[in-house]
Amino acid sequence: MFSFLNPNMRQRIELAANADSSMCWNCSSCDAECPVEIATDRLRPQRIVRFATLGLFEELITSPEIWYCLTCRRCNRVCPNLVKPETLIRYARSAAVRCGVVSYEAARAYYDLFRRFQRVRWHAVHHCLHDDDEPISDAPWYSWLDTPIPDAMDSISSQRLFNSNDLFRQAAKGADLSRCFTCGECSSACPVAGERSVFDPRFIFRMANLGLAEELLMSPSIWLCVQCGRCTEVCPQLVDGCGMIASLRELAVRDGRLDEDFALRVQNAQKQVYMRLLDEIDELFELKASFRNQAACPLTLAECA
Repeated sequence: MFSFLNPNMRQRIELAANADSSMCWNCSSCDAECPVEIATDRLRPQRIVRFATLGLFEELITSPEIWYCLTCRRCNRVCPNLVKPETLIRYARSAAVRCGVVSYEAARAYYDLFRRFQRVRWHAVHHCLHDDDEPISDAPWYSWLDTPIPDAMDSISSQRLFNSNDLFRQAAKGADLSRCFTCGECSSACPVAGERSVFDPRFIFRMANLGLAEELLMSPSIWLCVQCGRCTEVCPQLVDGCGMIASLRELAVRDGRLDEDFALRVQNAQKQVYMRLLDEIDELFELKASFRNQAACPLTLAECA
């Protein structure tokens, strides 16, 4: 049961977060678009926005869901009323640290876990590439977390450059990829880019410009993109990076390098690893218990908001 409804706190949250949460009419478009919610049914951006609109600051900053978010902003993009759930979530995380609900050290451990989790996702796709449908158990999960991905460029010969077919070149042309001068804005904006060998949009686009079709179309990396479109949004040269990666996936199947069921196998594997990630986050933070032990007063909460 909610502890209180606080109009004053609602206004403080609205002003501090600048997420336009009061415009929400509970249509659930954000829930339907969220990749974590789709995979796990454990993250509802609408519920987080609801906490803000009701002035439920305690519930907002102690909710484990604010740490499940990928910050991909797909929820922001689809909202018909221009509410920004991802912006609210980033504010809630910051407030949770300021109020002491989550320690600075725990927050740093979380971001390190999230970075290493992308390795798990890479290995999960590699798992699917070898037609392995076995459930992902504890042993590979923890092994994959701590196993860096080999740099793909180490094994590429200069003789393989510009070895691409017409469909590949057409996809690159459609995305205006030749305009790319590798400034890195795409990688800076990407919510899942942490290690170049795992997933780095700039690296992928550079490989595409060099015509490394075989290496890209069989790379697990192209399946790690969450299709949020942030690389496209921030590109100063108007390169459609998100569209290019979508085309690479399509070409991999169309050219017969991957079977038609591959995308479904990847989806199922990603569901498994996302569920494990959320369990790890719960264990790392234990937010509800942490908050109960603090006995924070309303004045402290108001100052945090």
